[in-house]
Amino acid sequence: MKKGLWISLGIAILCVVAVLVFLLQPSGQVSSFQKWQYQPSKKPAAASALTVKFFGASTLLFNDGKTQILMDGFFSRPSLRQVLFSKIQSQPEVIQQMIQQQKLQRTQAIFVTHSHYDHALDIAELGRQLPHSTIVGSKSSLNIARGGQVSEQQLLQVQPFQPLNFGAFKVTAIPSRHTPATAVNNDLGEEILQPLKQPARFSEFKEGHSFDYLIEHQGYKVLVKASTGAVPEQLKNLKVDTLFLGIAQLSRQSEEFQQNYLDQTLRALKPKVVVPIHWDNFFSPVDQPLAFLPYLADNTEQSLNILLQAAEQQNTRLVLLSQPVSYPLDPALQSDSGR
Repeated sequence: MKKGLWISLGIAILCVVAVLVFLLQPSGQVSSFQKWQYQPSKKPAAASALTVKFFGASTLLFNDGKTQILMDGFFSRPSLRQVLFSKIQSQPEVIQQMIQQQKLQRTQAIFVTHSHYDHALDIAELGRQLPHSTIVGSKSSLNIARGGQVSEQQLLQVQPFQPLNFGAFKVTAIPSRHTPATAVNNDLGEEILQPLKQPARFSEFKEGHSFDYLIEHQGYKVLVKASTGAVPEQLKNLKVDTLFLGIAQLSRQSEEFQQNYLDQTLRALKPKVVVPIHWDNFFSPVDQPLAFLPYLADNTEQSLNILLQAAEQQNTRLVLLSQPVSYPLDPALQSDSGR
């Protein structure tokens, strides 16, 4: 009797371990989408060309040769174990390395899409190491910066639909919606009301309202939508050349939600190019190749296929940026890869 119970318990434990191992595996392989991956041309783009680099999550660096603007700037990327079982904090040495490698001293502004740690963890350290950069975000995002003793002169609270100019860039914040709540991400609309000092629990990084950002540069229009959520009819009168579209957990939503999300974004904006963002395993260090989120968080392969099918139906080109290389936003300079 007892022997049978021990055998049953052992089998149950093995089953649990097997399930956990599976859930922590990447939900597909980036190499399966090689056809759509951007491969940089051997011929370098002109110094004045408008380019973007993708560093995972929704971290995007726009550069026109004179001015740089940064979306979110999440580089420290703590591991899943750190996030779940300890307090997390920005890594100054990682930020310093990124500033040196990417020449971020020319970054005039850092725009924060919302205040969860995978978007806003590093804004205080970036603000300290880039004292000439302006941090633009919600009250919650600015309280993260204040927790790191960033100068008030560097902080600018988002004013929806009020354009801001930095060099040749004009950037407009558009109120948006976050990905639907989950058991570990159920703070939507909650704010960070006091300066947030690090280290802190990931749950202390409240969403604090979400924003899309319209970027205009000499007639070229880009929209950055970090989260898989949309305000109905918000973008119906807008057309853009390139759409950076968040797809995190898209596969976990109902088919009705998926279709509505694509109606409100891809189909409404009718971009020439759509670039999926927030698909990678952001628990992996920034110096490692980008990989899909684990099954525990998403089925990224399925999410990408949903977007790919919708893009092909309206003849929008999908480009998968899988490494932090300069992607030219001028179509005349883009490689044929990803077509």
